[in-house]
Amino acid sequence: MSGKILVVDDLATNRIVLKVKLSASHYDVVQAASDHEAIVMARRHRPDLILANARLSNVTPAEFVTAVRREPALANTPIMLLQPTDCQAERLSALRAGVNDILTKPVHDALLLARLRNLLRQQIDTQDDAGQVDPAQTLGFAETHSDFELPGRIIIAAPKRTEAQNLKSWLSRGTRHLFSVTDMDNAMTLSDAEPPADIYLLRITEAEAETGLRLLAQLKAAQRTRSSPVIVLVDAEAIPLAITLLDMGADDVINGLSDRPELTLRLVKQLHRKRSAERHRTALRDRLRAAMIDPLTGAHNRRFAMPFVQRLITANRESGESFAVMVADLDYFKRVNDSHGHAAGDRVLCEATCLLRAHLRESDMLARIGGEEFLLVLPDTPRRRALRIAERLCRGVRETPIILPGSGTSLTVTISIGVTIGRHRPGLPAPTVEGLLNEADRALYLAKAQGRNQASFCARSAA
Repeated sequence: MSGKILVVDDLATNRIVLKVKLSASHYDVVQAASDHEAIVMARRHRPDLILANARLSNVTPAEFVTAVRREPALANTPIMLLQPTDCQAERLSALRAGVNDILTKPVHDALLLARLRNLLRQQIDTQDDAGQVDPAQTLGFAETHSDFELPGRIIIAAPKRTEAQNLKSWLSRGTRHLFSVTDMDNAMTLSDAEPPADIYLLRITEAEAETGLRLLAQLKAAQRTRSSPVIVLVDAEAIPLAITLLDMGADDVINGLSDRPELTLRLVKQLHRKRSAERHRTALRDRLRAAMIDPLTGAHNRRFAMPFVQRLITANRESGESFAVMVADLDYFKRVNDSHGHAAGDRVLCEATCLLRAHLRESDMLARIGGEEFLLVLPDTPRRRALRIAERLCRGVRETPIILPGSGTSLTVTISIGVTIGRHRPGLPAPTVEGLLNEADRALYLAKAQGRNQASFCARSAA
C-alpha cells in the first residue's frame, strides 16, 4: 500500500467514491461517518493522512481540525479538507487551525492524488526528522500556529521582474517577512546564493513551464537550497502543470490564488515546517556530537576513538604508512582532587586537553578514554617523529602552570606517555585496535616505572 488514508464524510456515497478512487491508487482506506467516529478510527488505525469533508454535521472545519490536533498521536498527521462550495472565511479558519490543505470541489482527480502524494511525502520527511530525537524532544514537535519571532527571508521569482516586484508589494503589506525579487532569467543562480532563502515563491506560467520546472529541480537538488520550501503560483486552469510541479517536489502549488491572507498563511506554515525540521536536525547533530565528545574536556571519547583507529588501520593497509598511537596519563592526578577538590581536578583535565591539542595537527585525534587517561592517534607519523612529539607534549604540560578556579593559585602537573607504532608489515598479521592499545599501555607502564613525566616506546614497536 502507498499509505493509509482515513476518509471522513457524513454521506456514505461520498465515502464510497473516494474509497474507489484511492484504492485504485493502492491506498489503504478506512472510513468514518462523523467527527467523533473519525477520532475513534484515527486512534485505532493511525492513518498516514486524513481526508475529510469540510462540512461535517455539527462541527466547523476549524473545530474538526482542532479536535484532531488535540490527539497527541495525530498532532502531525496531514489533514486535507474538501469544500463542497467555496468559502474563503472557512478556508482561512481551517488553515489557522492547522489544516495542511483545503480544496474546493470539483477537484480534478489527478490533482487530488498529486496533492495527497505531496502531503504524504512531506509527512515522511517530518517523521524522519522527528524519529531521530528522543521522545522527550518529540513532545515539542507538534505544530503551533503562531507567527515566528524572526522574520523569514523569501525570494520571489517570476517571468518578469516587474511581476515579481508587484507580488512583493502585494505580499509585504502587514508582514515582517523580508522579500527580495528576481526574474526567471536570473533565477537559475538562486541555488548558488549565500545564504539561501527560507522560502522560494515562484510564479510559473505555462509559457515559462520548462524554465520553471528546471528551476524547481535545481533548487531541490542543490545542497544549499534543498531544505528550503518552494511554493509555486500557477494559473487556475494549469492543472497538468500543477500536478507535475507537485510530483517534482514543490512543497505547495496554488492554482489561481488571489487572496493575500491565504497565501500569507501558507507561507507561514511552510516556514514553520522548515524551521521545525531545522530544529530536529540540530538536535540530531547535538546528539551525535554528544555521543562522540567528552562533555567535560571537549575531546573525543572512546566511542569515537576506537573506530577511528580501525579506519586508520584499514586505510593504511595498502599504503604501508605508519601511524603513532599514544596513551597519556596525568601523573598523581588523585592528589589534585584530594588536595584541591574536584573543581580543580576538572580544571586540570580541561587545561591538559588544551595543552595536548595545541601540539597536534588537525588530522590527529585526541580522546579522553578514562578519568585522567587520553588516547592520541597521529596518522602518517613514523617512530622518530612520534618520539619528538611525545616529548614535546610532556614538556608542554610540565612547563605550563594551571590556574586553579576560585583561588588564583597555580598548579604544575606532569604527564606520562606510552607510544607504539602501527604499520602493516609484509608477512606479519595486520595490527589490531586492541593490540595497539595494549602496546601503548605497556609503554605507559614503563614510563611510569622509570619515574613518570616522560615518554616511552613499546619494545615491540621498535622494529
